[in-house]
Amino acid sequence: MLRSVFIPNKNNAFAWANVLFLVLLVVIGEIDARTILFAYFLETIIIGVFNCFKMYASYKHNDTTAKIWQLIPFFIFHYGFFIAVQSVFLFAIFSFGKHSLVKEPFSIIENYNTVIHLDGMLIVIGLFTITQFLKYLFDFSMMKKYNDYKVNEVMFKPYARIFIQQFTVILAGFFMAFSNASVVAAILLIIIRALVDFFLVAIRENSVLLDYIVEKSYDGKTSKEDLRKQLLLMTE
Repeated sequence: MLRSVFIPNKNNAFAWANVLFLVLLVVIGEIDARTILFAYFLETIIIGVFNCFKMYASYKHNDTTAKIWQLIPFFIFHYGFFIAVQSVFLFAIFSFGKHSLVKEPFSIIENYNTVIHLDGMLIVIGLFTITQFLKYLFDFSMMKKYNDYKVNEVMFKPYARIFIQQFTVILAGFFMAFSNASVVAAILLIIIRALVDFFLVAIRENSVLLDYIVEKSYDGKTSKEDLRKQLLLMTE
């Protein structure tokens, strides 16, 4: 069962393509190692944008009574604040140390402007945008998964995954800022992020693994069906 999580297949092809492409770019020196770190951080914004599209799709096809024009602005504000707070932490790390990048951690807009101009950033952001678009198109829209979830369920979907990703990025950022092994840190970050992606894909596509996790997570309070639905929603 665990082998199926990591072996390349049609379900985790996007994740494998990303990890191989990014590792290659870092190894041959085409992109700054810090680019990987901040690109993963910026990817959370891209995920948030596509989540708005998912919310609207669920409203249009399934949950027509939802107050969509209130929920989307609320999500943008709340999610944006969530990212802004974590941005300050990451910028604070890179305001000192061996690889100082910014001067004032709270100057979020100015700092993001600096980050955008890191070597290779537009290439990586383009890759992440295309990947998220393809996932939205093939894994959500064409599969009509908007019929499976209410708008408020979709709204809170990214938070668990984003928390894991941001926590990992901040830890890697701390290591990168205070050591000379920035390339090693970047590659480790790519691998850790890939492992998370492989596992989430496996949950979504492997009913045996999903059933196993549901059984292990079952506490007698939340129904197994609700646990299953929550796990599947987190993987979208």
